[in-house]
Amino acid sequence: MASKDFYSVLGVAKGSSQKEIRQAYRKLARQYHPDVNAGDKASEEKFKEVNAAYEVLSDADKRKKYDRYGDQWEHADQIEQMQRQGGGRTYRTAGGGNDGVRFEYGDMNDLGDLGSIFGNVFGRGRRPARPQAVESRVEVSLEEA
Repeated sequence: MASKDFYSVLGVAKGSSQKEIRQAYRKLARQYHPDVNAGDKASEEKFKEVNAAYEVLSDADKRKKYDRYGDQWEHADQIEQMQRQGGGRTYRTAGGGNDGVRFEYGDMNDLGDLGSIFGNVFGRGRRPARPQAVESRVEVSLEEA
């Protein structure tokens, strides 16, 4: 169910008012209600989709998250927290909802060895320090040499 567009499930446009969403929901809920379609599994599944779509689109906060993050709307708080913590690059994914989803990934050096490997490959990591010259006095006989 999560991969479906809730607006298309209810047959409304993205900018629809709460009244339009409620009217569309009521019409579809009556049409696919299990009491009206006893034993029809397809209608039962459609009824569940309609209810799930209405649950999100009828709540202003959930709808705002859905509009921004698409089918990842339930993880909006975690995504936003990662964005606040990260200072790295932003990647925009295709799909995932109406507008795509934005994720931020911090500096790759924070990943330890893996980050330094990729950092060195792409010229962003710390370069290893050059070994220091070591001098030591050693006595060797002519035979040993």
